[in-house]
Amino acid sequence: MRPEIYREKPDGLMTKGLPLVLSAEDEESDAIILKRAFKMANVLNPLTVVKDGQEAVDYLSGSGPYGDRQGHPMPGVVLLDLKMPRMSGFDVLAWIVKRPDLRSIPVVILSSSSSEADMRKAREMGALEYLVKPNGLDQYAKIIQSWHSRWLKSLDGLA
Repeated sequence: MRPEIYREKPDGLMTKGLPLVLSAEDEESDAIILKRAFKMANVLNPLTVVKDGQEAVDYLSGSGPYGDRQGHPMPGVVLLDLKMPRMSGFDVLAWIVKRPDLRSIPVVILSSSSSEADMRKAREMGALEYLVKPNGLDQYAKIIQSWHSRWLKSLDGLA
C-alpha cells in the first residue's frame, strides 16, 4: 500500500531549485494548517508532509515508494512533530544525527508541546530550533515566515 503524501507547491510559482521542506506530521488538520501557513507567509519552497516518523525515515533513506529521488528529492530542512505514532520525532532526530549523510540537513521541531524538558532534549539531540505550534493561522504564518527568514532563505541562495 502506497503511503499517503501531502505535497504542496504554490500554483503558478517557480519552485525549481528551491530546497524541499519535509514535514513529519501525524495530524491531517495540522498538515493542512502548515500548508496554508506556507502560502500566507509566501514561502515558495515545495512542502512534502509525511504522516509519521517512520515515513520520514523511509523518505530520508529512499525506501519503498521514496526510492525515486526525482520524485522525492532530499529535503533542505526537516520539520518534525514530536508525538507521532510508530516513531516519535525524538526517534527520527536520533536516527538522523547517527547518519553522516544526513547530519547536514537542519532539523526543526514543530510541536504543540511547550515543555521545557522537550525543548532541552530536542536541542541536546541536535535540533537546530524548537517551535511551538500556535493556535491561530495568522500566528502560524508569522512563525513560518520568521523561520523561513532564518533558515530557508540562506538555503535558497545555495540552490
